[in-house]
Amino acid sequence: MKSTLSLLENYPNYYTLLQGDIQYFIEENKEKEITETLLKLPKKYQNLRIEIGNQIKSLQKSKLKLSLWYNSNKIIFPPSLSIEQASSEVTAEYKASLLDDDIIENQTLVDLTGGMGVDSFYFSKRVKKVIYIEQNELLASIAKHNFEQLGATNIEVICGNSEDFLRKSKENNIVFDWIYLDPARRDDVNKKVFLLEDCQPNMVELWSLFKNRGKKWLLKTAPLLDIRLVLNRLIQVEIVKVVALQNECKEVLYQLNSSEKNVNSEKSQISAINLHDKNSKREKLKNNNEKNNIEQFNFFLDKEKEIFINYSIKNEIQSFLYEPNVAILKAGAFKSITEYYQVNKLSTNTHLYTSHDLKENFIGKIFKVMEVMLFSKKEVKRKFGKKRLNIVTRNFPMSVKDLRKQFSILEGKNEFLFFTTITSNSADEKIVILCEKINF
Repeated sequence: MKSTLSLLENYPNYYTLLQGDIQYFIEENKEKEITETLLKLPKKYQNLRIEIGNQIKSLQKSKLKLSLWYNSNKIIFPPSLSIEQASSEVTAEYKASLLDDDIIENQTLVDLTGGMGVDSFYFSKRVKKVIYIEQNELLASIAKHNFEQLGATNIEVICGNSEDFLRKSKENNIVFDWIYLDPARRDDVNKKVFLLEDCQPNMVELWSLFKNRGKKWLLKTAPLLDIRLVLNRLIQVEIVKVVALQNECKEVLYQLNSSEKNVNSEKSQISAINLHDKNSKREKLKNNNEKNNIEQFNFFLDKEKEIFINYSIKNEIQSFLYEPNVAILKAGAFKSITEYYQVNKLSTNTHLYTSHDLKENFIGKIFKVMEVMLFSKKEVKRKFGKKRLNIVTRNFPMSVKDLRKQFSILEGKNEFLFFTTITSNSADEKIVILCEKINF
């Protein structure tokens, strides 16, 4: 393992990018079209064409996702794929907040899959020391440089294999307070994988071999990995957090405690988290933490199974319609929200809800129902053809594009037309709901 990394010695082209005139060129052109910009590149820097082009491309990808990196001086960006795979600053800061406890300032965290280093950087603000591990030497070298530029002096950068690091720690009987892992979700030929044990490194094997190397573990997976399958493959999961940003599901976090006895996965608490960028325009957060820009809904898997659902029939679509945010949908709290908010569900596979009285605290979108009708091609065209309406399909066999084309419905403004399926007398029926979104 390499603990000493140098851009100057190992990657002189990247180090040259730090020169003042090149930095100025990149800064002046970071929002312009790359191909056209590189035509203006001075001849003496033609040998850096690829590197400069990559810097501009990565800057453009980082503007909203990694604003600190984007706005800081002398930052070197890795190839753009690393930008795509990195956590956003908002989600990284949220993960770091999970480490809080009474002795946080004395703790050490190991990031086994360092990558661009965004997570490590935000973890370093919460703990005494972070050990960043990355087997790609270029990535590790760039991360080390950037940590220095960003003033993160408590991060030790190691270039090497995470399993080798854990094995050596086991030999020396070293125990860390936290171990963080964000395994790659693609195989050797760059295809997406859908099972936890197919990710690299393999968390199932790491946990069985090295669980006692960390008092607590934090595992990040992509939303495409099934939560219940992961819980079946891992034991000692304390809590699961499904994390969305601006109502777009980004990641699922599993917190494990190596000192606990085996935990029944059916009793795991799941939190559906919807984060809001502090600088973005957004709706009022309902029944949640306004200060931290977080919407959160907690439930338990075993309780979810036991809840009895009240379904609405077509003539009982009530005054208000609700659609949960994507974190709740991914977490699978389909029954728990009916109990918590006292709303009725439209159908087993239609994750829309309704009520007579307004539930202002509902976490998701709220609509005022204006009209409900059975789906009829003739009636839909007669009533809504040539009108300007937003179209939403939920558990419906036609796409928005096809509906617009077939019924000549124009792009909308304020009113919404839901095409969906409802359970009526034990049979499914297709219905159309005209409604207006309620903004607080």
